[in-house]
Amino acid sequence: MFPYASKASLKWKTRRPLLLAELSYLKPDIMCLQEVYTKNWDDTYDHWFKREGYGAQMFQSVYKSHGVSVSWNKERFEVVDQLCVRMDGTEQVCGEKLETDNVALIVVLRFTEEDKDAGLVVSNTHLYWKPSACFERLQQQVLLQRAVRKMQDKYPKYACISCGDYNTTPDDAGYALLTMPRPVTLNEWQLDNLLPQTQADEEDSDESDSAKPLSYSEMAAAGTCAETDESISKRRKLEDEEREIEQQLQRDTQRVEQLVNTMQEEGQVLKSCYGTYADVDPSYRTEQWKGEPVYTNYSLWKGTLDYIFYSPSKLAVHEVLSLPKEDKLMPGIPNDKFSSDHVSLVARFGFNR
Repeated sequence: MFPYASKASLKWKTRRPLLLAELSYLKPDIMCLQEVYTKNWDDTYDHWFKREGYGAQMFQSVYKSHGVSVSWNKERFEVVDQLCVRMDGTEQVCGEKLETDNVALIVVLRFTEEDKDAGLVVSNTHLYWKPSACFERLQQQVLLQRAVRKMQDKYPKYACISCGDYNTTPDDAGYALLTMPRPVTLNEWQLDNLLPQTQADEEDSDESDSAKPLSYSEMAAAGTCAETDESISKRRKLEDEEREIEQQLQRDTQRVEQLVNTMQEEGQVLKSCYGTYADVDPSYRTEQWKGEPVYTNYSLWKGTLDYIFYSPSKLAVHEVLSLPKEDKLMPGIPNDKFSSDHVSLVARFGFNR
């Protein structure tokens, strides 16, 4: 995955002190980490958080060796509630079982010394990684939004902060459905990307042209002689396959429409802390991704996948952490200074009064 990286920079004994140094330097009141390996949590993170005065929770799928964590400064916050969200076959969205195996963790925090009625519903997630799986990620977003709404209904005065590696770029439908006012109109490219990817799609992409049967028009153009029994059989088979493809496309289009409508109906509109980052640093501006940074992931693939979303009706962003310049990251991270292939995102919030 990281052919540019030295063997030393990929080892935990090298990455561990770099990670802890970065956490110690930033020292935010709330931290959300993704892809936290159980072994590293037990022998490093859990001890470090306790020593530094943090409360912390981690949640992972039983089928994976890593998960997500939320930690908080115990001098400022106390936990009043929490919810672990499984995004697997035990859950359904729009009547369909999820075929993924991801998780989210929601922790509800109340201020200890400030306004006792004020608090935060903090969620952290790491959505499905496969680039073509926009449909599955949107299913996961619906599930996460339902869980967050459930906590907000219990604590209506609390603001929402949703963090995570969404594996979603700013031009994806999932980003638009999280951040744009209702109703959201998706473009043709976004809708096409939401169509579920079937096993047949993947198999067909690997076939050579010579392995594909001739179309009916191609067979007709081959000569004027009467069709043989073999050509009739091939034609009928092709017609059946084309009919099934069309029917499947109609079914998938309906599934997408239902999922998009559910997200618009059930999901709240959030704002990205880094959504106007290009206004602060124009060197990060791209026409494709508007105000978001050019990258939060800088490996073989470089782009924005990570976000801090928040409820703009209750919170305002006062500051965000500047991102490292490319000359510090090239040709990719991790390296001898950065211990992850993703850069840190940090924001300072204030309550709207």
